[in-house]
Amino acid sequence: MNTISRKIIFTAALTAGGGIILLVRLLIINLNSSYYKSFDMSAPREVTVISSYGDIYDRNGFPLVNTDESYTAVINPETADRAAIEPHITDRAKYDSCIDGTALFLCAVDCAELPSVTVIPTKNRYSDDQLCEHIIGYTGIDGGVCGLEKSYNELLRQPKSSVTLSYNVDARGNFLEGGGLGMQWKSGYTTGIATAIDGEIQSACTAAMKDVEKGACVVMDISTGEICAIVSKPSFDPSHPENSLNSSDAPFINRAFSPYSVGSVFKLVTAGAALEYGISEEYACDCSGSVMIRTTEFGCHRFGGHGIVDMRTAMVESCNPYFICLGRDIPSVFLHDFAQRLGFGKAQLFTADITSASGILPDSKQLLIPEEKANFSFGQGMLTATPLQVTMMTAAIANGGQMPSPILVHGSTDLTRDHTEAAAVPSFTRVMKKSTADKLRSFMISTMYKENSAAVPEFATGGGKTSTAQTWTYDENGREKLNCWFTGFFPADRPQYAVTVVIEEGISGNVTCGPVFAEIADSVKMRRYADYFTK
Repeated sequence: MNTISRKIIFTAALTAGGGIILLVRLLIINLNSSYYKSFDMSAPREVTVISSYGDIYDRNGFPLVNTDESYTAVINPETADRAAIEPHITDRAKYDSCIDGTALFLCAVDCAELPSVTVIPTKNRYSDDQLCEHIIGYTGIDGGVCGLEKSYNELLRQPKSSVTLSYNVDARGNFLEGGGLGMQWKSGYTTGIATAIDGEIQSACTAAMKDVEKGACVVMDISTGEICAIVSKPSFDPSHPENSLNSSDAPFINRAFSPYSVGSVFKLVTAGAALEYGISEEYACDCSGSVMIRTTEFGCHRFGGHGIVDMRTAMVESCNPYFICLGRDIPSVFLHDFAQRLGFGKAQLFTADITSASGILPDSKQLLIPEEKANFSFGQGMLTATPLQVTMMTAAIANGGQMPSPILVHGSTDLTRDHTEAAAVPSFTRVMKKSTADKLRSFMISTMYKENSAAVPEFATGGGKTSTAQTWTYDENGREKLNCWFTGFFPADRPQYAVTVVIEEGISGNVTCGPVFAEIADSVKMRRYADYFTK
């Protein structure tokens, strides 16, 4: 073997030996953490915990989201006082899976301070008793799924504030004690959405509707057109919408913006059209208990009838034959156009993702059919309308014939609420003479204060009209399911709010919906009274 061959073999053996030594050394490092902790092998790490996204405000500048806090602990398994922190862990699965490791981890806890760990307060997007969820909507992995969350997704998804944790880790990703844990709060995007919702009124309506299984409630500020409250039942949990996906009760539908058979609240339209056409409130009809329209008999809810009644008495007693006779004397085109002026048959577009239904307004040709016109005159037949549309009608009556355009969203706003971009300006359309509106308003006051009315508030005053609308659907016992309505305003002398309540499968408008209206009116009255004396 020559000298060159010996040198090659020697070099190869030396290289192999060095490789073996290196592999052994790496194995020791891998198995013995105390060995490599003595070396400077650390690298800085950062974890950003989002505190909140853009706010959605009510009309008074109070947030409707990001109102509740939760807490996240930064836990180092090697230094954590387990006995002290374990009673406060709320994400037990996460804790159990990480506590026996060596890596730093985040875990939900139930308090703001704990020994041996750093606790970060984090805003919950939705509260356990979240208000106005059908308008706010909810978010998913990719952002807003529906409601304002979807309509203003790009704006609202900008982080409002965040906290960043910085710390050092070793070569295996474990927390280095000497490196320390830093926490830095950052303020980000300051813009949110200003709505017309009034948080106090929304809370009052939610409480008044707590026992309702299916139905809706709308409150409008008559002086501005702002929709102060919207409740739709059943509802859903925006934090866990998946829990309601298979419900047969359609909890994601906003019933306040959905069409229903209307019933007797529409008698206000027929009476208004008659007054506008020049028919006197003294117009009289003899109700014998029913009226024949060609070969069809239309009955009265009172057996034997009401006798001779005028317009006010017929409204108070909700006499169907009277309004059939009254409607017969109003030209079909005139009656149709008056209803259309009041917003029936018209959808309301608030955002790209929030629209109310138009309902069904029969055209004037269909009203040439005597039976269809008879049904229409007391709110039955093909006619359907949303609680919002009925609220707008009531607002016009209470506002002297001026109908406010509904406002749901004012626009984007900064956190101080000092400036709102493109704030909605109240606008009004005259839909009837003031004299007509004043007469209808007085009819509604007389109706609400009739004997045995369940809608009369204890502390407030007002006016209203009930409906018990047929649905032509029946339960297992053969009883027809009735949609019950109450629409009204308060206070009686200087109306400020229009309110509509609809409850599915109720007993009557008076018994089922009247108490809800009374509770809302009293609650708003007492809140405003308390606010006055605390200023």
